[in-house]
Amino acid sequence: MVISPTNRDVKRRWTAAWLGNLAVLSCAVLACAVLAASCSGQNTVSAESNQPPITDANGQAVPALQAPAKKITVAGDSISVGLGASLRKAVSSDVTLKVIGEEGTGLARPDDFNWPERLRTLARDFPPEVLVFSLSSNDAQDLADENGKRVVPYAQTAQWDQEYSNRLAQTFDAFKDSGTTVLWVGHVRTKKDKVGLANRHIQQLAAQVASTRPWVVVQDLATLLGTGEAVATACLTADGLHLKTACLDLAAVELTSAPPIG
Repeated sequence: MVISPTNRDVKRRWTAAWLGNLAVLSCAVLACAVLAASCSGQNTVSAESNQPPITDANGQAVPALQAPAKKITVAGDSISVGLGASLRKAVSSDVTLKVIGEEGTGLARPDDFNWPERLRTLARDFPPEVLVFSLSSNDAQDLADENGKRVVPYAQTAQWDQEYSNRLAQTFDAFKDSGTTVLWVGHVRTKKDKVGLANRHIQQLAAQVASTRPWVVVQDLATLLGTGEAVATACLTADGLHLKTACLDLAAVELTSAPPIG
């Protein structure tokens, strides 16, 4: 004799089956969540770098490469040597600064030292990001060629200006396609007028030549130190030509606070 289940029995059986299926489903969902969390922890990418860490063959993290140091070269006469020493103290720690100044040199006597040729070699082989170029205090004289032969007498002002401007242009143009910014830094008016007035005149020539060359920036020690066109008496050493370290330090701070160095 078969006894038919009552409605209450059917309902109880259906409820038990439904609860069992729900329990199985809950366990499956929980297992997937745990597995996903585990996988996520193993493959987490840094939110800062958005790149997975780089490891070596032993699985050790490899430190990220640092950006190369900024290269600055200071060139010119003995004034540039002193300025370079002050700049070295003023630049940030990520800057590599090299001074290649030569005492007693300029653009007047390439037979003594040929700056355009020296800088063409630098631009070709080891171009810096910034070239600080500062000279003129030895150039109040006749202009000679590479063999020491006089080309233009100092007394012939117009011809002298043209030839000296050509030499400035050769120097600046050495870096035209090198990626280097040339920072020209003019000299102050010194105690002796022959040198001091030539310095201020050469500053004008340099500004004119640089005006058509966007890779050249013009600065001026007379402006940086506030001496203007007057003799820089407060900043001159006993020889009336060179600058005191304190003044060079002040100029260096000003130069490093603005482009292309700052």
